[in-house]
Amino acid sequence: MKLSFALSKPKQPAPAAPSLKRPAAFASADDDEPLDAAPTSSSTHGKNTAANKQLLAQNVGASKKARERMAAEKKVDATVFEYDEVWDKMQEVKQRQKEAKEADSKERKVILTRYSTLII
Repeated sequence: MKLSFALSKPKQPAPAAPSLKRPAAFASADDDEPLDAAPTSSSTHGKNTAANKQLLAQNVGASKKARERMAAEKKVDATVFEYDEVWDKMQEVKQRQKEAKEADSKERKVILTRYSTLII
């Protein structure tokens, strides 16, 4: 007599396929219409000029604020923006340490060589 056991799972419906629609962030741009990065039409020229002037004014204002902030920081510490100079000094110190270490190593070798010739 043959005996076997099997566990059968109840069949579940297949999950729905994911939607192939574009995300909403890209849905507003229509692919069929060519995009013109720099419109040359005179009707949109006035609108763009006004917007450009407004952006330019914001940038100038922001740059003035940045210059004022930098000046205030320089009053506190004159070396606050001297990144390259500080980096160069750090590299010089590393180079001097390396040279000193090499000189010390050579000196030790010379002393060791003299000492070993005296022993032999």
